[in-house]
Amino acid sequence: MAAQLHEPVTVLSSSPPPPGYTGRWVLLPLDHGDGDSEPGSDAAANGSLHWAPLRSRGLTQRMATISAWIAAAAPSAFVVDVSVEVALLARLHGVPVVTMAQPGDRADAPHTLGYRASSAIIAAWPPSVDPLQVEADVASRVERVGAISRIRTQGTAAARIPNTVAVLGGFGDRGVSRLATLVADARAALPGTIWTTLRGASETEVARALRTNALVIAHCGQNALAEIAASRIPAIIVAEDRPHDEQRAMAAALAGSGAPVTVLDRAPHDWARVVAATTALDGGAWAEWVDGRAAERAAAIVARVASGASPAAAEQADGRPAQSAAAESLHADGSPAHPGGTRPHAPQTGGADLGDHDEGAA
Repeated sequence: MAAQLHEPVTVLSSSPPPPGYTGRWVLLPLDHGDGDSEPGSDAAANGSLHWAPLRSRGLTQRMATISAWIAAAAPSAFVVDVSVEVALLARLHGVPVVTMAQPGDRADAPHTLGYRASSAIIAAWPPSVDPLQVEADVASRVERVGAISRIRTQGTAAARIPNTVAVLGGFGDRGVSRLATLVADARAALPGTIWTTLRGASETEVARALRTNALVIAHCGQNALAEIAASRIPAIIVAEDRPHDEQRAMAAALAGSGAPVTVLDRAPHDWARVVAATTALDGGAWAEWVDGRAAERAAAIVARVASGASPAAAEQADGRPAQSAAAESLHADGSPAHPGGTRPHAPQTGGADLGDHDEGAA
C-alpha cells in the first residue's frame, strides 16, 4: 500500500521493520509491561474497549508515543489494522481514520465503536464473499478490495511437481493447532508424499514452495490465503480457533466461493481421495481473490480519506469507485525515527496502527 501512495508513509509498530523496508518506522512500546501493578485490570473498560488496562505503564507509554507522533507529524490520515483503541486515539486527535476490517463476528460494542469512528473501512477480500458480521450501518460502508499479498501474483497456474504438499502455518495458535493435528494424520496416511513445512520460512522460500508444490495445506488466516491465491495453488484449508471466529467465518465464505479449495474441520477417512480431488482443481480460479491490484485499490481509499473527498466525489472525479493514504514516525522521545515499523502506519499523509499482531497501515 505504501508503494502506491504519493505521500510519505510512516509505520508505527511494536515490531521492527521487515527486511528490506526503507520507509519511516516508529517503534512503539508494548501495551503492557512487566512492572504493571494490576495486569489486565478492567482491560475492557466495562465492555466498551478491547484492551485498555488500568494503571498499565506500557499502555501509557504506547499511547503517549502515538500522540506525540501525531502532534509532530500532523498526518492527513491514519490507517489502523487491529486496535480499536488506537483508532479512537487518532480520531480524538482530529485525524481521519481508515480501519482494515477482519473477518468474523465483529458486531460487539468495541468493534462497532471503532468502525463507526472510522472515515473508511477496507476489507482485504473479494466482493463476492462476506466473512464479516457487523451492524448494518457498518456493513454498508465496508469497501472490499481483494486480498493483498506480499508474493507477486502469478498470471497462470505453473507446472507443479506431482505428489508434493506444502504446509503453511501461522503464529497465532492458542493451545493445540488443528492444522498440525490434521497434517500429522495426513502424513501418516500418505507415506509416499514429499512434504515441505513453511512455518517461519522467508518470503522467497514461501513463494518458491507455493509455486512448485502440487498442493498446500494451510490455516485460514488472511495472509496465508492471499499468498496461496497469488500463487494459484489448490489448497486444503483448516480453520484454527481464533478470537471472534475469524478463521471459521473466512473458511465458511471460502467454501461457497468457487475458489480451488477443500475446507476440512476434521481428518477425512480417505486422505488420498481428498488430496487427489483438491489437486485436480484449477488454481487459476484464485484470480478473483488476488488479482494483483488490491494494494492499489486500498491505497486509493486511503488517499481519498487523506484528501477529504467523499466516496461519491472521488468516484465522480475519476469515473470509478475510489479506493487509495500515507504515514510518519517518531521515537519514544518524539524525535524522528529511522526508516522502518509495524502496528500503526500514518500518511503524511498520516499514521497507522499495527501491533503485536500481523497488521499494517498507511
